[in-house]
Amino acid sequence: MSLTLVTGGTGFLGRHLVAALSARGDAVRVLARPGSDVTGLPAVEVVRGDITSRDDLARALAGVSRVFHAAAETRDGQPAAVYKAVNSDAVETLLGLAHDLGVERVVHTSSYFAIGRTGEPRSAPDQVADEYWTHDPGDMHDAHEESKYDAEHAVNQRVSVSEPVLALIPTMMYGPEARPVSRPEELAHGNRIVRLLAEHARGRYPGVPGTGRQLWNLVHVQDVVAGHLAAMDGEGPGTRWPPPRWGHWHYILGGENVSVDELFARFGRLAGVRPPGKVGPGGLFSKLLGGGSGRSRERYAMDSHSWAYTSAMAAKDFHFRGRPLEEGLPSTVDWMRSSGLLGAPGSERAAPPSKGSTR
Repeated sequence: MSLTLVTGGTGFLGRHLVAALSARGDAVRVLARPGSDVTGLPAVEVVRGDITSRDDLARALAGVSRVFHAAAETRDGQPAAVYKAVNSDAVETLLGLAHDLGVERVVHTSSYFAIGRTGEPRSAPDQVADEYWTHDPGDMHDAHEESKYDAEHAVNQRVSVSEPVLALIPTMMYGPEARPVSRPEELAHGNRIVRLLAEHARGRYPGVPGTGRQLWNLVHVQDVVAGHLAAMDGEGPGTRWPPPRWGHWHYILGGENVSVDELFARFGRLAGVRPPGKVGPGGLFSKLLGGGSGRSRERYAMDSHSWAYTSAMAAKDFHFRGRPLEEGLPSTVDWMRSSGLLGAPGSERAAPPSKGSTR
């Protein structure tokens, strides 16, 4: 049986992906940091190591035929060198080793940061971007965004010489986690939308950034998992991959484009909380940055913009479907309620910040 490696297998997306692979009978190996929590993972092989270590990557890749590279630094406010090492340099190293070791297929999990924001002033307010939307290098918010852009460049270089590499671009993921959590601080950093909603339910969210009319593309984590499996499987074993008929070297995996005001309105109706007010770049928001929210000024700027996309190409080429918010949000709120994430404001002490992050 062929062996599949998942990096970032203890993160938000990674845990769901490992569970789905295991459930269908695939042999799975997970590369996990020495200190990361692997409890709750299915019965898979775990290799301890650092994604930034060439030797650790080589050990993890030995004997592997397929790779899902889902590891990333997703926390706000990290040093530029950390984002570069984890999100960019490690991708180049992994792709080089995969080529040398004869890995058959590599799926790199990218980010909407890699293709950039939409809306004003770059385009019309209701602009919806596809795979041909090109990031403006002069429109980077921070080193995090830059690192995701650079990683896609590394993938594109491999694709240009016909190596079996593909990038998938999840938009703003949300959904239940594949591990027990009971406080907003325990949510994975990759589950940023649910963290935001949980903080609001606890009275910790300082207010809606921007106008509230900006569009965010929201995708359920289970749909992203299904898209990863469909893309990796292609047209079956023994066929050329990616299939020549596919239209691009990277694909957006998204759901519904919803205004920020509408997101909070829908959440409020389901959770029984009032939508937050509006705040500007100074005042209350600045005072509360880094408090319970853990958001930086760069994150505030990002959240003030539109990030609206279409997944039509992924739907055409490998039948991807991102469920609308009306399908995905109710079950997510039910999970939040059952996990105690909708408790009374201030009912629990804040947990110390986590020391690392995967997607």
